Amino acid sequence: MNSSRLLEMEKICRVCLLQKTKLTPLLGGRLADMLMELAAINIHEHDDLPKVVCDTCTSEINRWYAFMQQVRNNDSALRCIILEKQEVEKCQYPVPNNNSILEKKPKHEETFEPDKTRHSVRTSSQLTAINTKTFICDICKKELKTIHSLRRHFKIHSGEKPHKCAICNKGFVEHGNLTKHLRKHTKDKKHQCNLCGLRFYERNKLIIHIRTHTGEKPFKCKVCSRPFATPSQVNIHMKSHTGDKPYTCDICLKSFPYRGSLVIHKKIHRGERLYSCPECSKCFSQKVNLESHIRTKHTHECPFICGECNSAFPTKEQLKNHIRHHTGEKKPLKHICTVCHKQFRTSGELKIHIRTHTDERPYQCDFCGKHFRASSHMTSHRRIHTGEKRHICKYCGKAFRESSTLRIHVRIHTGERPYCCQICGANFTQRNTLNMHMKIHNNALKTTA
Repeated sequence: MNSSRLLEMEKICRVCLLQKTKLTPLLGGRLADMLMELAAINIHEHDDLPKVVCDTCTSEINRWYAFMQQVRNNDSALRCIILEKQEVEKCQYPVPNNNSILEKKPKHEETFEPDKTRHSVRTSSQLTAINTKTFICDICKKELKTIHSLRRHFKIHSGEKPHKCAICNKGFVEHGNLTKHLRKHTKDKKHQCNLCGLRFYERNKLIIHIRTHTGEKPFKCKVCSRPFATPSQVNIHMKSHTGDKPYTCDICLKSFPYRGSLVIHKKIHRGERLYSCPECSKCFSQKVNLESHIRTKHTHECPFICGECNSAFPTKEQLKNHIRHHTGEKKPLKHICTVCHKQFRTSGELKIHIRTHTDERPYQCDFCGKHFRASSHMTSHRRIHTGEKRHICKYCGKAFRESSTLRIHVRIHTGERPYCCQICGANFTQRNTLNMHMKIHNNALKTTA
């Protein structure tokens, strides 16, 4: 290609390299995804290559993609038919084995052992059920219990979503999923938590939420036996053992264990922040982050309650971090400061620590103008101005601004003194009090020396 055509990159088709009058943007829709899947190429907005496709090539991409989907769907349908045929044949002609074969006995023997004969027949039918194979998806290797579940599952890969929402036109694989979705339009949150009043569209979401109150974790990791509240949490955790991160960002090369995580990550590069806070107009790429922001900064709602000490938190992540204080579990120190080499458990902790070196204080109190390194420090400081005291002692009703202050206060009622002097054995309710006490021993050592 000569230099004159290089100057007209924005006017030529990415596929046929011809200059056309009618050009369709490649990014912003499904066109780029279809082309990447068909041609196994990488496309992103910062690659300095043409970002448009002519109408002829657009039609060809749509036609070939539809053909590819048709081939996949037909292949899946054929495999389902074969599997179903094998299952029917298996039920009609069960494979005999030594445990299930009944030897024909003389009539006089049958009169003596009628119960044993009936028991043998029952065992044979049970063995047939046990020997029934699970159905495995050829694409993702997921195991399913029935042929109907496999057929339903194949729709995920084929992209078939026959059930459409009449309000927003969103498609769903199952009619039941559409019914659940419609509740979001009607605001029908009929499942309510009796403990905190939080409402949910689906009953299973309520059941999972209740476990944040009870602390129930019925699902365990098969490798390390760590318990979790949901099977999906176990699947996510298993990635920490396998290290499997098959989805890689083509811009920054960061890898993710799930495709959905990669899709969300790419919004950062595109600058896509569709969810705006109605209070302060701050924008977020995910709805869950917006909801956490509103609870943390504006409403101060704390729906996540610790089952051990009843402490309340605005986000699920804060509750998880808090529960580790009870269990004694600690995250590995993966994040290291490049200045002083101090190690931290999360990237957020490291980010705040680095500000001690740069003296950056990006958070400002809207009452007095004082600046802070962390938003949590500013939130705590603002309560001095607002007079908010939401942490209440269950013994005497006294209110406190901070949960840590309440924790120390409760020790007056319980008599707990967790800090012990290693020299004289005196016990104290606070670490600071112990430190002041230690000065007495230090001064005594100095005078004797």
